[in-house]
Amino acid sequence: MYTDGQDKVAFLDRDGVINETPGGHGYVTAWEQFRFIDGALDALRTLKGKGYRLVVVTNQQGVGKGLMDIGALETIHRNLRACCARHGAAIDGVFSCPHRASDGCNCRKPRPGLIHQAIRKLGLDLDLARSWLIGDSPRDMEAGAAAGLNTLFIAPIADSALHPAASAVAPSLADAVKLL
Repeated sequence: MYTDGQDKVAFLDRDGVINETPGGHGYVTAWEQFRFIDGALDALRTLKGKGYRLVVVTNQQGVGKGLMDIGALETIHRNLRACCARHGAAIDGVFSCPHRASDGCNCRKPRPGLIHQAIRKLGLDLDLARSWLIGDSPRDMEAGAAAGLNTLFIAPIADSALHPAASAVAPSLADAVKLL
């Protein structure tokens, strides 16, 4: 469906790829809790320098669970975009699914709805051969594959034999950009 375009895009999961996943309930519910993973900002800047458009696609069921409201999530994403832009890594768009896993929506990964939504809303002319979904969970890999993207799994043990569904594996986003 999107095969011969000009835009190479890095679709990125947020928690565990760009920022640390907090302890406790596992949700960043306020900007003050947001902590970039070491090297993530530089990696995003490197991707931008390689000509990638950067799009965050993230499940955020903390909203559906009532741990935060949509306004708090939007504030986190507005601050994320501003911080990245100041570091030369402007994010083209942030797309989130606020639903609970049990809601059965089409936007929650592993379904590819967020990716398709981003393509439409940003008017991307996608080059599938050079576009990637970068994430740290099997559902990220499934969503990327369902959208026809290359997939890169972020895992502490970067052994592709342990992660056969991924096109590539790296221990961090900083290491991942070296493969693209």
